[in-house]
Amino acid sequence: MNIASDKTADAILRVLGHVDPPEDLYSVSGSRLYDQVTANDLTELPEILAAAQRTSGPILELAAGSGRITRPLLALGRSVTAVDSSPEMLSLLRERGATRAFNPRAAAVRLVEADMSRFEPDDAYGCVVLGASCVTLLDPAGRRELFRRVRKCLAPEGRFLLTVLNADGNEGCGEDGGWNDGGTTVSTIGEDSFLITVENRDPVNGARRVTMIHVCFNEGGTYRASAYTSEVAFVSNDLIEEEIASAGLRIFERRPVRITSRVPGQYDVELWVCG
Repeated sequence: MNIASDKTADAILRVLGHVDPPEDLYSVSGSRLYDQVTANDLTELPEILAAAQRTSGPILELAAGSGRITRPLLALGRSVTAVDSSPEMLSLLRERGATRAFNPRAAAVRLVEADMSRFEPDDAYGCVVLGASCVTLLDPAGRRELFRRVRKCLAPEGRFLLTVLNADGNEGCGEDGGWNDGGTTVSTIGEDSFLITVENRDPVNGARRVTMIHVCFNEGGTYRASAYTSEVAFVSNDLIEEEIASAGLRIFERRPVRITSRVPGQYDVELWVCG
């Protein structure tokens, strides 16, 4: 994507005296921050679990990250294959997956480091899960390949559970028709740090970017700031539906997802149950 300068995030970083460009959110330190920020986020978990309980057989979770969704899936007592492209995220998941608190029923769990659009499945899965609207991490070619592979590995009565952000209901452009401010939030993380989250959207070019600025206070009143960014697609749900249908899949249900931890741009999320 051709990403223009984010004026809001740049202004905040200048005030904080942070001169380095933001790192990738999926870098080592960015992954750990993302894990910390989402650790207690229950968004989409009730909806995904309710749908997963109506399936049988092994579960494939794509873009599993550090295990926010993996943990409740393991509580179902079924084997889970967790795929993610971040070695750091999988390292966190591996550490947790070995504990009884994370996996109380000792369900079989297999971790695979791979891009979700290039993963080579070697089994038929009764349930495939892609949460956190992660489908928007892929470009059109990547989404088509993802849906093709899901169709290939899904058992005949299996279900593909996909959460999507309703981009259609959050469109809008800046005065120049390009990037516009999608919102800024400030939240505390523990007792000595806070997080500034800035979202910018460019619906015309189908792009969305989130910048996370983490500010930690030290003894004596000093502080240090770090910044991370993630660039994702701003995709029409109509287009995603067309791509799903082209792969030979069908949407059986659309369920609203209750947002428990609001962030910029996350206003209207649905769970699609496909097969």
